Amino acid sequence: MEMFSENQKKVLELLLTQYENSRTYVGRNKITQHFQIPPGKVFKSYDSDYADLDLIHDFENQMEELRKAGLISIKQRNGIMEKLVANPEKWQDYYKILNRQDKDTRTSIQVKMYQDYLGVDPLLDRFCEEQMGRLRSNKNAFYGMETAEDVLKLCRFILKNQEDILERELSIAVLGDSKLFAEKYRSRICNLLRKYGDFEDLLLGISNTEDKEDKREMERVLLAEHRVYANPSYVYLKGNGEIVFDNGQRLQLNLYMPMALSTETLKRLESIRIRDNHVMTVENLTSFNRLERKNTFMIFLSGYHNSAKQKLIRKIYDSNPGLTWHHFGDIDPDGFYIMENLRRGTGIDFQPVYMDVETLKQYGIYTKPLTGNDRQKAKALACSNRYGGIMNYMLEAGVKLEQEIVSWMDSGCTRQ
Repeated sequence: MEMFSENQKKVLELLLTQYENSRTYVGRNKITQHFQIPPGKVFKSYDSDYADLDLIHDFENQMEELRKAGLISIKQRNGIMEKLVANPEKWQDYYKILNRQDKDTRTSIQVKMYQDYLGVDPLLDRFCEEQMGRLRSNKNAFYGMETAEDVLKLCRFILKNQEDILERELSIAVLGDSKLFAEKYRSRICNLLRKYGDFEDLLLGISNTEDKEDKREMERVLLAEHRVYANPSYVYLKGNGEIVFDNGQRLQLNLYMPMALSTETLKRLESIRIRDNHVMTVENLTSFNRLERKNTFMIFLSGYHNSAKQKLIRKIYDSNPGLTWHHFGDIDPDGFYIMENLRRGTGIDFQPVYMDVETLKQYGIYTKPLTGNDRQKAKALACSNRYGGIMNYMLEAGVKLEQEIVSWMDSGCTRQ
């Protein structure tokens, strides 16, 4: 029999895979194993009362052809096939028919692929070593060969990257497709980075990757740490001050003219001189644009901050001694985790603005209920010496507040 149908090949494929994943394959089994599958695993409608009888008859004929060729045996009851059983003496014929390499050969090829990526980065080394260990123990690696190679290429590029790059540019550069990274690989790569890297301080408060918002924030922070962005990244500044660039150019800032500087531009920054007495980081862009506070220099960094932006803040701090530092964010657990992230990343003792029990009470009609994820984070923060009072109130009242309503009211606006 020279030609084989898709159903016939699928039967042989399933039986061969079952064999390769068994203790018999690696010589560890002390009893004889039989490798068999139900017909329904190949032809799903086989056991259905509503299946097309002609299709069933055709499938049975195909299985009978495999039996006559000595490739399988068939267990029947009352004339109905119950099991399709492999013939262990024909494994080599299975490989030939399927044009498939044996598992030992495939394992050697995969191990060699992982070995080729050793030495790129300690994080990638840890991932590769684990996958090689799994393969050598007759376990499957986390990804098939093709997917694994793409993952490795992406990780190598990202871990060695030294310039700002957008996700679509990364996707084209490595995969030859502008959308494939976002559609197939972003979450895989970020999960790998988090598992094998040391980013816990950077990701403080982003604990629940089952939560959609937490998961996307985790991905954004990890990729930004390696200078990969979904969209161009900017830092927004407003207040009284002066920026000096490495070429001697000076840029004057004032409260009424917000300035957005790309992260590429910030690389050329020599110093920032602040002429106000206070510095305030603001979590959300709407509030940053709305607020106008005298004698206060404001910085919008967008949610959780990567280490590059934390270094910028530290540079401002070191160049401007004697200033007081504040943070204004959402009055919810994430808002406080963002502030804690800032404190740890910069070593600056930020003081919260409007992030207190009085503000929650004052704007009570605008509050939202806490989610289950919020409650978990609030309970963790309640144990700290810094946030026990506000977190306990949030948990008791079951509410949180977004900062935009506070900045709107603070600016003197009234509803029409």
